[in-house]
Amino acid sequence: MLIEVWDRTFLQDQEQTIGRVKASGAPLGAGAEFDPVDLAAVTTHGDPVVPADAHIRLASPAENGDARILRRGYSFTDGMDERLGQLDAGLFFVSFQRDPAAFVALQTRLARHDALNEYISHTGSAVFAVPRGAQRGGYVGQQLFS
Repeated sequence: MLIEVWDRTFLQDQEQTIGRVKASGAPLGAGAEFDPVDLAAVTTHGDPVVPADAHIRLASPAENGDARILRRGYSFTDGMDERLGQLDAGLFFVSFQRDPAAFVALQTRLARHDALNEYISHTGSAVFAVPRGAQRGGYVGQQLFS
């Protein structure tokens, strides 16, 4: 995350970029963090309450053929970046899904249209198969080979 650039951005622009109220985490147009996101809501001028390029809209299952991922972000700070002299900070993003193709499709959409791209820099990816636990008498990964 390009923290210095993000921190200089007006609060309203940050909220429009993410699609959430910064102070509460509520989706734009809602009251609390875990309220449902209303992607159909419009302003009195007819504009979407959650902008078309907002991260929350583009990552929503409703905008991605109902593809769902379980995701967790872990913030990190690792001093200063020696190349640019800026804060080396960001988010380790971990997600779980049944089909990696759903994640690839989602990330492709985000890469093309997400307003958040102005403030982030992708540095690496990996895909791992996490097999189910073993049944009695079986072995880990058995379902992958049968």
